[in-house]
Amino acid sequence: MIQEMTNRINPRELQEILLLEKPELNQEQQAMIRFLRRERISRPAVFLDVTSPSVIYGIDQFKVAVKEWGENNALDVDVVETGSLGLISAEPVIGIQIPGRARLYYGQITPLKLPSILDAVVRQVVPEENLIGQMLMASQQPWEGIPFWDQHPFFKGQTRYLMNLCGVIDPCSASEYIAWGGYQAFAKSLRYYTSQELLKLIEESNLRGRSGSGFLAATKWLKVANTPSDKRYVLCNADESDPGGYMHRILMESNPHLIIEGIMLAAYITGSGQAIIYTRSRYPMAVKRLQKALQEARSAGLLGSDILKSGFSLDIQLKRGPGAYVCGEETAILSSLEGKRGMPQNRPPYPATQGLFDKPTLVHNVETLAQVPLIIRNGPEWYKKTGTAESSGTKLFSLSGRISRLGVVEVPFGTPLKTLVNDFGGGVRNGQPLKALLLGGPSGKFVTATQIDTPIDFEHFEEEDLVMGSGSLVVLDEGCCPINLMKNLMDFNHQESCGKCIPCRDGTKRVLSILKSVTTRPANQEKFDALERFRGITRIEELAEVMKSTSLCGLGKTAANPVISGMKLFREEMEEHVFDRICRAGVCRNLRSFRIDPVNCTGCNICMIKCPENAIIGSPHKVHIIMEDICSGCGKCYEVCKFNAIRVL
Repeated sequence: MIQEMTNRINPRELQEILLLEKPELNQEQQAMIRFLRRERISRPAVFLDVTSPSVIYGIDQFKVAVKEWGENNALDVDVVETGSLGLISAEPVIGIQIPGRARLYYGQITPLKLPSILDAVVRQVVPEENLIGQMLMASQQPWEGIPFWDQHPFFKGQTRYLMNLCGVIDPCSASEYIAWGGYQAFAKSLRYYTSQELLKLIEESNLRGRSGSGFLAATKWLKVANTPSDKRYVLCNADESDPGGYMHRILMESNPHLIIEGIMLAAYITGSGQAIIYTRSRYPMAVKRLQKALQEARSAGLLGSDILKSGFSLDIQLKRGPGAYVCGEETAILSSLEGKRGMPQNRPPYPATQGLFDKPTLVHNVETLAQVPLIIRNGPEWYKKTGTAESSGTKLFSLSGRISRLGVVEVPFGTPLKTLVNDFGGGVRNGQPLKALLLGGPSGKFVTATQIDTPIDFEHFEEEDLVMGSGSLVVLDEGCCPINLMKNLMDFNHQESCGKCIPCRDGTKRVLSILKSVTTRPANQEKFDALERFRGITRIEELAEVMKSTSLCGLGKTAANPVISGMKLFREEMEEHVFDRICRAGVCRNLRSFRIDPVNCTGCNICMIKCPENAIIGSPHKVHIIMEDICSGCGKCYEVCKFNAIRVL
């Protein structure tokens, strides 16, 4: 097995590669690099995308299928676990490589299809069904007439800096990461740069935080480095708690060493001897791979005391939290790590000057830290060539909702929103018209089709009053009800509120109550008439302003964002819910009521049999009746009636 051979490489050999410039590599080291990069293989190899999405699609079954195929054909086959290319809608994704030829990628295949594909590829024939494309490999002969995978509509036009090795290498292998240039920036920094010089490079790169606010990273780093203290910390926030986002999780599962190298560089620059990766227990694969990657880094002598004989020492620990959404706020994470309940604290002081255990602490998310090795390796001028003048580099986005191609994309700042949706995402599913986008998750805002030309960068988003958040993008079509989505998002924010401050705790509760009254059929018409419901709606803006100005942390300040933006953009649908008790998308089932038309009813009993609430009474061949006080408005009767006898009220 390739992975077993990789694990037998001496860590000292890896250090020699790191400490030498590439032109100085001897023949033995060059051969090792080619081996680790799969540029020379002696037998067929199958690369399995083993990540959380592919596990759902049964990727483990392919290991058995490959083994059986090899036994049936008397062939030794290497099976390599890789991360994800990012094209989630094509899962499970399989890579196939035979000696002398470039690697091929296939998607949406089954274990039953795999043997026939392997049979063909071994015979130098490429089946084009389910083919994503071939990988560009300089030392391997490409397949004639077969497109490269980066020409696939999902990948074409992306700028894959962070995602470059995702789906290509074994995520946990430090050897493979080094063979592709990994840890070179860290080794280069220890040998040639002081922390002050590196901090200058970060400042020149114009690196901004990728957590949504876009705060200049160098400003925060400078505060941490210059605050007098006997100990400093670097904290990587790997708790991606946005329910609509999964880009950081994919990155952790596909290339954890890139994140670890970013943490190492941040620690060296700020003079921190200890770093912590804070993630959630609900990410078992990400946790497992981060643990294995840290172990490999230690074995290679890249963590511990006197790293690469530089005098710099660093230890990185992995801590798992309970998975609270509020722990996306940096002071809440610090409270959790200190053994307290994860609740935000008053600021100032800020973590950069008084953070974990009252020591200066640098807090960044996964994506921000992963940018650092690219800057140090290639220089700030190279980095600033991508993006805009005020927003340098690339941004990860996860595409979900009613979109044709789900996945994680990496694009330069300045890319229009419509490019994400129409080009990478393939447009709205089934060719339906776009209704809106939700950017930024539960604290984000809606974007209509008229704003889809907006470039993705901090300056334009500020002008348009939009929220980038961590990078989740949810597509809505006409079959989605924005009012119901507002209610669900507010329900999420209310459940995740830590309850420390009244504006957030009670404000989210009150707004949720109003939205529930709008999306639910009143049980008592006199008490909940349309006027009363309208009065509740008019108070949402007032409540939102109080929450925004007086809440302690970002959760409470932004919890009403989707509701406020949604009310402005979908005023007509809101009025239909309030006054007419109609959901044009048919999503708010509790808003509907049904009546049986006695003229069309044949008494077939189908509706009564299918009703989950037993709300329909009647005898065979007699007109049936719906008891409104029991009916939940699920619409099952409407769906099964063959005689058009069910009327929606």
